[in-house]
Amino acid sequence: MTERNFLINKKRLMYNILSDGRRLGYAEYGASNGKPLFHFHGYPGSRLEGELIHETAAKCGVRLIAIDRPGMGFSDIKPNRSILDWPDDVVELADSIGIDRFAVEGVSGGGPYSLACAYKIADRITKAGVVSGVCPFWDVGSPWERPENVNGAEDFWGSFSQNLLKPDQKFLFDPKVKKLLSEELFEAFRQGAEGVNQERELYGKPWGFRLEDIPLNAEVYLWHGKLDLNVPFPSAKAMTLAIPNCKPVFYPNEGHYSTAFKYLKQIFKSLIS
Repeated sequence: MTERNFLINKKRLMYNILSDGRRLGYAEYGASNGKPLFHFHGYPGSRLEGELIHETAAKCGVRLIAIDRPGMGFSDIKPNRSILDWPDDVVELADSIGIDRFAVEGVSGGGPYSLACAYKIADRITKAGVVSGVCPFWDVGSPWERPENVNGAEDFWGSFSQNLLKPDQKFLFDPKVKKLLSEELFEAFRQGAEGVNQERELYGKPWGFRLEDIPLNAEVYLWHGKLDLNVPFPSAKAMTLAIPNCKPVFYPNEGHYSTAFKYLKQIFKSLIS
């Protein structure tokens, strides 16, 4: 395995060549000497999601390692992959940068990947976090098309946010947030729409493991807003009851995006303590 790092559009990018020859793109944010936390972006998304939470991670002493999933950002697509393949990529990356034990955390569409790590590599992770995470057999909807440019991605967020509740709108209407989210979304389609739509299909299939079979020694934290329109609260509640060692936190007046970014300090504190 080899590691490369360089700047692209003034943003740091690193990548590893995995044992099967694929390229795995990632970026580091937060405190370089902090406690390691692997961040799994939402859907569709990319490692640039780390830009949104960099400052808070740094203040909390978190070394945040944000990874592009296969077919998105700079990570090569993996044919016929499953969600349960993901922990193997994470372990290869952790080994290559000299990290033995680490926490994982997935936001929205990254949630299943955090749970897959809790199931498959419980001996390597300290804690697993799921923030506004999607549930088994989640219906994503229609296939995606690649936005023509970053402005097109920003137009998407502008129209999409009109249908959200006030807690989420307040977050997404922030110009800085919308700009960063637009860059992250556009980066997800760097290689086209194939990787994004491959992942879309995975959410609606069996994940390769049962939540009930996550080992008891895997400590799972889950944060979810009761006003979440993307992933309804009853589904999230059912997940917490299925996971053997789950510590849920529910916010009565928060939505999908407000939960994911408003409570970062509490989330980081729980995952690295």
